[in-house]
Amino acid sequence: MAALEINGLRKAFGGVIALGGVDLSIPDDRITGVVGPNGSGKTTLFNVITGVYPPTGGSITWHGEDISGRAPHQIARKGLVRTFQQAMSFPGLPVKENVQIALERGGRQLRGGEPRWHSPEELLDFVGLGGRGNDDAGSMPFGNLRRLGVAVALAANPVLLLLDEPAAGLSDGEASMLADLIIKLPGMGIGVCLIDHHMTFMTALCQRLIVLDFGTKIADGTTQSVLTDPKVMEVYLGGEL
Repeated sequence: MAALEINGLRKAFGGVIALGGVDLSIPDDRITGVVGPNGSGKTTLFNVITGVYPPTGGSITWHGEDISGRAPHQIARKGLVRTFQQAMSFPGLPVKENVQIALERGGRQLRGGEPRWHSPEELLDFVGLGGRGNDDAGSMPFGNLRRLGVAVALAANPVLLLLDEPAAGLSDGEASMLADLIIKLPGMGIGVCLIDHHMTFMTALCQRLIVLDFGTKIADGTTQSVLTDPKVMEVYLGGEL
């Protein structure tokens, strides 16, 4: 059984159907991508999974436990952690204090009680922000803010990390460096599911792609099979996913 099982997931905002009965199985030991045009339901999917919005219908099961409609902090403490499209931080605080707050608030407790990260500096080194701990988070370049967001999410000790457009606004070089970071995570026992429009970034990372369109799943398979799927090619004829 996959770590995250989604069955018949629906989300409506008034008369607008954002998710129209989505079925997904997402493992926690590899990198899975979710793609689709703006408005296809990708971010809504993450928001419903992580408790930002309650589902209108369907179920969300995490390691066999129904978490549908749970509060975001309850879901995060079970190891299902997400980032947001916006590069979020406490802008009036130094970078290391942003990470320290995340470490102290805690997330999932690791078995044996031994912390994965022993200090903010250790985690900042891992995400490529070594030596930046005393910088003002509010004045950091955008690419570094993205890395800080990943550091804060990792401080919660995720089992599955949901990344919402982590490469948005990054140069190709910055996206490549971020990919080098993300690709290490499954080897550390952290699965990844990510949304992004940067297809070079996605194809470099993802063994599997899920395609949404108008709130429904239209393709799900290996990256190569999805990119050559006739239905996907028809839907996105003349443009990128």
